[in-house]
Amino acid sequence: MKSPLTGNEASLHHELITLTYRKEKFELFWHYYLCKDSGEKFTTLELEDLNISQVHNQYREKYRIPFPEEIREIRQMYDVSANKMSEILGLGTNAYRLYESGEIPSVSNGRLILSVKDPAAFIRQVQASSHILSEKEANKLVMKAEAIIAENAKRMWDLLFLDQIFENQAP
Repeated sequence: MKSPLTGNEASLHHELITLTYRKEKFELFWHYYLCKDSGEKFTTLELEDLNISQVHNQYREKYRIPFPEEIREIRQMYDVSANKMSEILGLGTNAYRLYESGEIPSVSNGRLILSVKDPAAFIRQVQASSHILSEKEANKLVMKAEAIIAENAKRMWDLLFLDQIFENQAP
């Protein structure tokens, strides 16, 4: 890498530092370039993204806030748009879309999103949102969640059946 300060060579380094994010301290390996001529440290946009994503990932893991992929999968499970999911959960109009794009939800919003991974909890949210959903929309969403519950129950019986077959075989 060429140093933007001198135009000469710079080498990649990292050091353990502590950053504060949402009033909490997190340790991370801060990556930076060191200009060989001036001794100055500098970063690139890519390194800054890497550095801050370490903090964001630690925060998500600590509070079990779902990652964007999981947030998207939960919504897709019910075949509903991001805006509609925001309405059902009582979030801001674009909140769910922003969370799918990488914005970090609050701990309470993250837990709410995780809760509807359970189809029965999703049904309760749909029922609580009956004032903003048409009867047809609500019925479609409830039927989708009930189909997921039925499929999960079928898989459970299949697993139990396989367990019984293999557990009762002679060695």
